[in-house]
Amino acid sequence: MSDFTSGRTPGVSLRRVFLRAASGLPEDDPRVPVVAESLQLLQRGFDAHYAAGAADDERVLVGDDEYARAVETIARLDEPRFVAVASRMIRDGAGRIASGGRVDLEMWTPHLAGLLDIISGEGQEASEERIRAAGSGA
Repeated sequence: MSDFTSGRTPGVSLRRVFLRAASGLPEDDPRVPVVAESLQLLQRGFDAHYAAGAADDERVLVGDDEYARAVETIARLDEPRFVAVASRMIRDGAGRIASGGRVDLEMWTPHLAGLLDIISGEGQEASEERIRAAGSGA
């Protein structure tokens, strides 16, 4: 699967948007690439489950595996706040799709900002501004 997704998942890479938003932070934080990797896996999971509409058994298993890898990856940071945000992303994205809603970057912005705020400490609002600016350049 490519870094970009199609169908019912955002048409931009969550990983790239997050990395762009984090690149403006004053210092390099070793958590940034781990979070970015987790976002890529999470988006691949959504793509496997939902990009083609009703997924077959193989795509469901691939999606479930990517979700598990995403949570395992972010859990390496040993900070429960990261895992909590990743879990909400899975739940909220699946709920939005199940109700027929769009899963786009706007929907993910508060979640991505929550992850960025854990790292930056700048607050949710400032982190959302960073995510929106990074997403507009994606």
